[in-house]
Amino acid sequence: MTPRILAGLVVALSVPLGTAWPLTPPQPIRPESRVWVTGASNIRRFTCNARELSGALDLHGLTTRGEVLVGANALGAPSLSVTVAKLDCGIGIMNRHLHEALQGTRQPTIEFRLTTYEVDLTAPVPVARIAGTVTIAGVQRLVSTTATVRADTLGTLHVSGSYDIRPSDFGVAPPRRFAGLLRVRDRATVHFDVALDQDSDGVNPITCRLLERINTQEGIHVSHS
Repeated sequence: MTPRILAGLVVALSVPLGTAWPLTPPQPIRPESRVWVTGASNIRRFTCNARELSGALDLHGLTTRGEVLVGANALGAPSLSVTVAKLDCGIGIMNRHLHEALQGTRQPTIEFRLTTYEVDLTAPVPVARIAGTVTIAGVQRLVSTTATVRADTLGTLHVSGSYDIRPSDFGVAPPRRFAGLLRVRDRATVHFDVALDQDSDGVNPITCRLLERINTQEGIHVSHS
């Protein structure tokens, strides 16, 4: 959600219920976006970082309820795409086992597509309830979770959160090695911190007021010249 998107969120609060409100053209995610996965085996916990990400959004507001905006993503392409071969757990043999389990040769990416969202602007930090589909190893499942929306010191907007998955729900068998002595648990948590690209257009007063609202809660001052 770039400054222009957030401006659209506020403007859309005055749009009559049931009115579609296009907010922006597709917005690519920024390079500093992060996705990482945490999990555990019967021996140790682990963290695997996604070293290659891509994605974009095209958000349209649909209805409003007080200061909660309901909308949808009109873009058919993945909102977030993770390259399986670039998942890095810090241990070479573990990387190889993970890539094999995720069928990385035949299914080279893990993809999330946002379908709908609700943004609650009354929370101390705006909260987005998001729903969509995740495709892992070629198997697609519905997912929903919550995320916080915050601005960093440069005014870039971050959407951050996590959700739990069971690899077996996607037909992925958790790795077992050394005759079962090493067993990866059938549960992992996907964490995300997606930074959305800023627009080159000037910042309008509505955007300034919303950014000020976010930054005041976080004790951050953002100036625009």
